[in-house]
Amino acid sequence: MKRRAAGAVLAALAVVLTGCSGEVYVDPTVKAFRHLDEKVLPGLERPHWADVEVDVFAHAGSIPPFRMNAQMRGTQRSAPDQSATDLDLRSVTTTVTKPYTERKVVRTGSVRVIVLGGRTYVRNTLQSSRWRMVTAATTVVGDRRLDPAGTVTMLKTTMLAAMIRGKGPLVGTPTPTTASGLRLRRYGVTCTVDECLKEEPDLRELARKVYPGDAIINLTLSVDEQDRVRLLEVESEFPVGNEDMTQGALVKFKAKLTLHDHGKPQQITAPAL
Repeated sequence: MKRRAAGAVLAALAVVLTGCSGEVYVDPTVKAFRHLDEKVLPGLERPHWADVEVDVFAHAGSIPPFRMNAQMRGTQRSAPDQSATDLDLRSVTTTVTKPYTERKVVRTGSVRVIVLGGRTYVRNTLQSSRWRMVTAATTVVGDRRLDPAGTVTMLKTTMLAAMIRGKGPLVGTPTPTTASGLRLRRYGVTCTVDECLKEEPDLRELARKVYPGDAIINLTLSVDEQDRVRLLEVESEFPVGNEDMTQGALVKFKAKLTLHDHGKPQQITAPAL
């Protein structure tokens, strides 16, 4: 939701009761969302870097069936002002199992995805050590393998911030918690892609290259006392495949981003092909 539109919605939804004393009452959920919208979410739209952990599980009942597990660990640098992201997954392990047989294929390597403007560059040592530029629509699982370009789309912090903002005051009030000695406030959001991005057509189109429009996304945002996002967690489960799903798979996606260097410039350049 655009910032101006969000302000209009907040003004319309605020429950204001003025008593004889002249004091103004504002609904706590509206107040909490206003603070989240103005002080917290902009941090996801500014340059930063994050430690990243991603787990993907895909199960296909097609013929022949297969199961795939992928575990990825690394870092992500984000420069929204530059329309750029550098996802550097230094540790990637994928395991493909074909049911009804004992055959199991385990591959280990690294993956790096650089998005710069409208171009996406991928180097996946599980397949090749060379860089290539991706022009096709991103997916999560393609040709029975993980598509890292789809993964970087799912971790796009500006898109995730828009999902949270699109929920409005229904985000509710945060829950106090602690982690690594830090006092944090935790927000939880559950919505579908189409629901939370209905006011952001460009981001909705990007998200639907990976997710079905009715895919349910669970987001957890942990914020410190300086209103900096420390942890961003994403979970979802959805089907992917061709139109009649004869070559479909059920995908379970789970990611955790631990954010650092809030607001510091992240210079990202295109690799040499």
